[in-house]
Amino acid sequence: MPESFKRILIGSIFFSITIIFGIIGYIIFGWTILESLYMVIITIFGVGYGEVRPLRSPAERIFTIFVILAGTSSAVYIVGSFIQMLTEGEINRAFDRQRKNDNIEKPFHSL
Repeated sequence: MPESFKRILIGSIFFSITIIFGIIGYIIFGWTILESLYMVIITIFGVGYGEVRPLRSPAERIFTIFVILAGTSSAVYIVGSFIQMLTEGEINRAFDRQRKNDNIEKPFHSL
C-alpha cells in the first residue's frame, strides 16, 4: 500500500474517531444525538451557524476547542495526503517518461 494512501487512511480514521468522540462528549453534556452530530459537524467545518445550545461551562468550551483542533487537523491531514498522492503520481509519471525517452535514445547514440 503506498505511503500516501496509508496517510489518507490514518487521517480518515482519526477524523471518524473525532466525530464519534465529539458526539459522545456532547451527549454526556446532555445534548441529543442529532444536536451532538450537528454541533460536531458545524464546529469542525467552521460553518458559523452558532451553537445548537449555549456553551455554559468551561468544560463544554474546552471540549469544543479540542473538537475544533482534532477535526480540522485531521481534515487538513487528509487533504494534504491526497495532494501528496497526486503529486507523487505526477512526478513518477514524469520520471517514467524520461526513463523511456532515455532508453529509446541510447541505441541511437551508440551507433
